[in-house]
This record gives sequence, structure tokens and C-alpha cells, in this order.
Amino acid sequence: MKSAPQAFAVLACIVIMLNSCSVGKNSITSQKTAVEPPNENSASCFIQLKDGTVKQFKTLKLVTGVLTTPHLLADGKEIIKGKEIMAYQNNRHYAVSAQILTSTKNTAVAAETLPGFAVKVVSGKLNVYCRKYYNGTNTADEYFLQHGNDGYIVSYTKSVLKNMIKDDNKALEYFNSKAKITPKSKKILAVAELYNSGQLMTKN
Repeated sequence: MKSAPQAFAVLACIVIMLNSCSVGKNSITSQKTAVEPPNENSASCFIQLKDGTVKQFKTLKLVTGVLTTPHLLADGKEIIKGKEIMAYQNNRHYAVSAQILTSTKNTAVAAETLPGFAVKVVSGKLNVYCRKYYNGTNTADEYFLQHGNDGYIVSYTKSVLKNMIKDDNKALEYFNSKAKITPKSKKILAVAELYNSGQLMTKN
């Protein structure tokens, strides 16, 4: 029969072991919820796998067609499916997977990139991404915002954008202005450019 001190020591060891397992589990959960998208490198074509591994290629082409599941073709021979990767860059753009986007829309189309992926259209302190989706009648654009490269890419709303540019009076004033811009998405892009460069860029 074990003495009271021995029993207490055994109990203490068990508690410590359980706590260490709990901490390890929480750490893994935190890593999954704070996945950061890769930083694009304009000098190369690459993909980033789900485990964070980056593979570079000479060419990376989007393949679509009738009876063809949209996919990427690397160096003319390696087939890469969208579900296998978190992001990619080819000679046209940098795009990120729906896995790291906050959106409830799932009617994505392969118009210029893999289905569900969003293309970065503005880069800088404020990044803007655009994704094509089917709204039941036509193909429409859905916008996402990212403050720097903090890893969180969130759906555009007026309040989210205002919060991201609140430290720039010029950009905030322009966004709040009554300036009529068609389509409305042009104003989002213009505000982002103004915030990033301090100058209003005019785009066709």
C-alpha cells in the first residue's frame, strides 16, 4: 500500500502530463486558425501546399474546358488540383484558396483562376483580392481585404474597409465622399491605391 506522500506524488505527475497534452493540443488548434498565406515572389511561378511547402516551376498554366476539371499544369506535365494547395502564382497573377478566405459563397467559377480562388488585384499595406462566383444569374465579383500580410483575408464590407484605413485621413475621406463611381468596386480599388501610395490612381 502506498503512503500518502507517494500517492500525492503520483497524482501530481498525472496532472502535469495531462496539462502538457492539453497545451500541445491547443497549440495545434491555434496554428490551424492562424494559417498565413505565402508571400508572393514576382520572379517565379510557384504553388504552396497545405503543409506550407513551396514548390517552384518554370511555367504554371490554368487548364479548363468541357468535361475537364479545372487544374494547374506545371512545366507542361505535372497536374496540380486546387484542393491540394493553399496558394499559387503564375505569370498572370497571385491567387489564394477559398480555404483561407472568409466567405459563405460557394458557387465559384473558373473564370481566370482555379474555382474558389481569389486573385490579388491590389498589393501594399492594404491588399485587395477578387473572386469570381455565380450569383444564380451571372458571374459576379466578390472582394476580400487583407491588412498587410497578417494572414487574415476577410470579406469586404464598408465597416471592415473603414477600420483598415482609419489611420489615413485622405483615404478615409475619399471613401466617405459622395463621389459616384461605376461600378462600385472601382471605389474599393481606388481607396486601396490611395491608402497604399498616398495618391489617387485613375483606372479604366
